[in-house]
Amino acid sequence: MIFALGLLVGDRYGLPGGVARMAEPAFRTVEGWFGGLGEPIPDAGDAASDKAPSPASAAAANAGLRMNAAGLQIIKESEGLRLEAYNLNGQWLIGYGHSRTAKRGMTITGQQADQLLRDDVRASEDAVRRMVKVAVNDNQFSAMVSLAYNMGAGGFSRTSVLSRINKGDYPGAADAFLNHNKGGGRVIEHLTHRREKERALFLTPA
Repeated sequence: MIFALGLLVGDRYGLPGGVARMAEPAFRTVEGWFGGLGEPIPDAGDAASDKAPSPASAAAANAGLRMNAAGLQIIKESEGLRLEAYNLNGQWLIGYGHSRTAKRGMTITGQQADQLLRDDVRASEDAVRRMVKVAVNDNQFSAMVSLAYNMGAGGFSRTSVLSRINKGDYPGAADAFLNHNKGGGRVIEHLTHRREKERALFLTPA
């Protein structure tokens, strides 16, 4: 039923691919600090480590991230589990909304459903790694992957979550999750609950 609502309102809801610790910059009065210590103020080269990481270094920092168990749980709770294939609007689905290999009469175990979900979420992990230009932690990454899995890579690329985090606005990115709870011009309750869970995960220290 949740998946059907998602289709009706135009959000990808369950189909794969097509499916904090927040580092706030701290401003310090450097001159006053070093003046009190009687030490010289460091030059620009010494302060380089305080600057935001470059896109290249951010990409390297994010390269090893994968969706964690908390992020997967959000998807599981939102999609629901079906161990027997079912047809929805002419498409066969199984597990947590898996479609690629689902077919009439197919049955799977819970363990197989978990593996299918892991396989399905890889495209969303790749999309988030590719589009996010700042370093993020495990929970921030997983919350965004859940959003990308739900909206598709194209949908995620147009979110205010992505635009704000790429400006280094981590608090703004967290709040922006709540903007993406509509379909067909109206608020969808189950999407509101999902966005709240994703925002909470994003804000959880990792």
